[in-house]
Amino acid sequence: MDTADERLHLLERLLADTKRDPGPRILVPAHLQPPPHEGPSIALPAPAGPRLALDDVLAERTSTRDYAPAAMSAEDLSALVAAADRMDARGWAGEREAGVGLELYCAAWRVTGVDTGLYRYLPEQSALRRVASLPSGAQAEELVLQREFAQAPALLVITGNLAGALARHGSHGHRLLLSRAGAAGHAAWLAALRLGLVGTVFAGLLPHVLRERVGADGYHRAPLFAFAAGHPAPEWTA
Repeated sequence: MDTADERLHLLERLLADTKRDPGPRILVPAHLQPPPHEGPSIALPAPAGPRLALDDVLAERTSTRDYAPAAMSAEDLSALVAAADRMDARGWAGEREAGVGLELYCAAWRVTGVDTGLYRYLPEQSALRRVASLPSGAQAEELVLQREFAQAPALLVITGNLAGALARHGSHGHRLLLSRAGAAGHAAWLAALRLGLVGTVFAGLLPHVLRERVGADGYHRAPLFAFAAGHPAPEWTA
């Protein structure tokens, strides 16, 4: 077996492991669920349709950390969060039904029609619920480990119910959550590329920021993954 075959075999095993049958369905009890958010919500427009073919952008995919000052449209943001949620809904419907869901947040700085702030995505309503304010400018750089991420128009931040995952799967639950978050984040990335946007996956907002603003205690609501997106800076357009 050559190296390529070995890698493919390993990937197949890992995918099968993430989707293995946990046995009898274990519904996550209410006390292990993260508390709901209260706050005003705004409806998102219909997701923007792809402008580029996947085959045309996939080979050129690269991590981009520098962004133009242009705002992202609400339609494009709607497409990114919808793609991330759709990936999880299709791949892990049983987990969601059992009460182990992913939560998608958007840190919006320059999105048309959306005030600067931190929002929870509500897929069943195609809406954003405001959960916290965010500073802008130089102060925004204090929210991330690498300051360039604060220059993106929007960040997609993914959290998951680690308490519920552990109750349902034991220690395997954490790895499963990470796999799901990775799949959702990369789905958003591919959607961004097809819209002519750029970005990169990264760790997300600093832990204390999520703890203070969305109640991410690392157990009932655990930070998992993130994606920064925007228009390419001029040097990336040549």
